[in-house]
Amino acid sequence: MTDEQQTVYNENIMITMRGVSDSVGLPYTVNPLELVDREALIELREGPAGGPGPEGDPAWPWQWRGDVADVAALKSLNLTTADARGAWRVVSENAVYYWTGLDFIAFADAFGRAGKPGPPNALSGSAVAGPPGSSASARILGTTPNQQLEVTFPRGVQGAAGDPGAAGRIQDAADVLIDADHPVAQDYVLEWSAALGKFVPAPNPKLGGPWAIGKSQFNGGSNLNDQKVIAAMAIPAQPTAWRPQVRGSVRVISANGNGYGTRTDVEVRIGSPSGELIGYGYGYDMSNWDWVLIGPKFEFPLSPSASFGVVQANQTVTLYVIARRVKGDRSFSVDNTGAQLIVHAGQA
Repeated sequence: MTDEQQTVYNENIMITMRGVSDSVGLPYTVNPLELVDREALIELREGPAGGPGPEGDPAWPWQWRGDVADVAALKSLNLTTADARGAWRVVSENAVYYWTGLDFIAFADAFGRAGKPGPPNALSGSAVAGPPGSSASARILGTTPNQQLEVTFPRGVQGAAGDPGAAGRIQDAADVLIDADHPVAQDYVLEWSAALGKFVPAPNPKLGGPWAIGKSQFNGGSNLNDQKVIAAMAIPAQPTAWRPQVRGSVRVISANGNGYGTRTDVEVRIGSPSGELIGYGYGYDMSNWDWVLIGPKFEFPLSPSASFGVVQANQTVTLYVIARRVKGDRSFSVDNTGAQLIVHAGQA
């Protein structure tokens, strides 16, 4: 026996090494070698598990593009490098095809494994009345975890009229709006709002008052010339815009009994002795005392949309009563005995 090596096979062969687990843990194991034609198979005992390797590069993000029927349909998309990193599900193969920008990478059997449990579905229910004689049906609406089960029931025939219900509150009606922006207050009424399409609370437009002054609030006088403020009357603020309506009387004598040719009238004005005219009384060209009756009067033709003679909401106003000489040049006198002025707040 010699150590000389002998060549037994002078051809190239393919060697395949296969790891074999050692469940027993023997210190030494015979490694078999099988030679078949030009292929050698060697089984080697697996060693202990090694440590973790270095971290690899991050995977490229996928842009999911949905399903296509088969590979032919996928290739008909004529993808370019601009479509790189797109991924499609090829339904015929149950595979994911990833486009690198130059070629496809296929991942076979990509679908079928059960995914992780999703959140529990909080299913709620509702009932809907369908037309009379229709069929009952049910359907699921929405997406998990907040889905609704809607069941449609056929509507029955018209029933008999029920007993009359109790009287409801006006403010609960569908066409009435009462809230923080439209509150209810004492003496308010409902007013239609075209902008809101509902009735809303509004101050009552009825006549306010009356307010009145009498003898002690009027100033008399003798031998007066041109004009004299004979009374001033303060009216408190009102919740709505309003127009004063005045009634009253005062005794005036023109010319102080010395003949004719002089006439003194009485005016009622808003805000100042030269303010807007709202009341008037015609005097007499005579030498005896007579009553001047005061009533509403405006300097211009009046219409519902007119703005003159109006006191705005939430505004205190003073009315002035003026005796004014309108004819002649003789002096006049005013007697406050029995004098009075009554004011109502009319709708503006």
